[in-house]
Amino acid sequence: MSPISGTSKDQKGTKSIILQTLRIRGPISRAVLSEITKLSRATISEAITSFIDDGWIIETEKMESRGGRPAISLELAPHTCAIIGADLDDQVWTIGAFDLCGNRIHSMQVYVEDSSPEITIQTLLNSLHTFIKDLDITPIPFIGIGSPGLVDSENGIVQSAADLGWKHVEIGKRVEKHLGWQAVVLNRYRARGLAECRYGAGRNHNEILYIGVGNGLAGGLYLNRQLITGFNGGAGEIGHMTIEPNGPICPCGNRGCLQMIASGPALVQETRRLLFEGAASRLNSDASFDLSLLKPLDVCKAANEGDSVAKEAVEKIASYLGIAMANLVNVINPEVIILGGVIPKECPHFVNTSTKVMHQRGMKPLATSTFVKTTVLNTFGGALGAANYALDRYLTYPILANLRETAKAANQQSP
Repeated sequence: MSPISGTSKDQKGTKSIILQTLRIRGPISRAVLSEITKLSRATISEAITSFIDDGWIIETEKMESRGGRPAISLELAPHTCAIIGADLDDQVWTIGAFDLCGNRIHSMQVYVEDSSPEITIQTLLNSLHTFIKDLDITPIPFIGIGSPGLVDSENGIVQSAADLGWKHVEIGKRVEKHLGWQAVVLNRYRARGLAECRYGAGRNHNEILYIGVGNGLAGGLYLNRQLITGFNGGAGEIGHMTIEPNGPICPCGNRGCLQMIASGPALVQETRRLLFEGAASRLNSDASFDLSLLKPLDVCKAANEGDSVAKEAVEKIASYLGIAMANLVNVINPEVIILGGVIPKECPHFVNTSTKVMHQRGMKPLATSTFVKTTVLNTFGGALGAANYALDRYLTYPILANLRETAKAANQQSP
């Protein structure tokens, strides 16, 4: 057996490359691993033997081969260690611990009483202290955080989040100082898209566009299961595409941004307009109902039940999204578009309408070959994606080796 220790060699980063490839790509054969990494079969064979002996990698069911002997699938062993991620949405932190295969080990949700940066971050820090203490598996010492707004991932800064009133919030440094861990911060929808492309609706696709629609609207671009960040982290800010030149003013200062006319608040606003003009609907059948309390989910539910006003409102905002989707299909030609967030999840009519408009307005050879799917992961998807992004940035073989040695030493010292 080859011992794994902090001084174990990872010559030229070979073991780290194999580790990251298996983590991002999932179960693959030795031959495919060699093709992807450009490492020789002999190099891979030696490293894999060491990994298997030490319990990091397992051989699983035989894969369909290209002829000849069936290939054996290699994959990371589950539950060897934990990585932590957190996701902020609608004043709720979702915190999760996951293994290297994306399996959820433990998760929790914590309500934030005040949306100010100070209270929001402190709530996360207090919750992480308890969360980490209660884990029965060793955590890797870094964390991923999904946040609303435009995020400078290189520096861990939320540059602006209009729905929270945040500007230049250095959340990454706060978390690093508190935990003594490395932290990464990215837009929550990009985090959710990353989880979907590896473990959810996009796991069998390579070129993916994720669009999240809720109180805001943002997206993420993924190639071969990896997030494309752009020059300074802004790739995927499709919520600020100009769709209606004379539309409502966006907090960014522009008019007619997609998020102003195709997100949850726009759905509520359009429904109120139709009701104010006298349209009959189950939404105002109760004379005592206060329209100021109307929520996007109320409209989605009514549309699902066939309410004509709700369906008309949904069709209008979904059509705007469909136009944006058609433009994006023409420009980047994704294999699949994944729609996430509360509106697509709760309203099939929204998904169907936006898809129909995309097919009508996109170039036919491109639009007709683009799949449109909805997310399959639950509320912990953002935390899982954020944790994965931290692994993408920082995980190396020596870190895992040191982690195991530290855990062994701790177990030997305990009575």
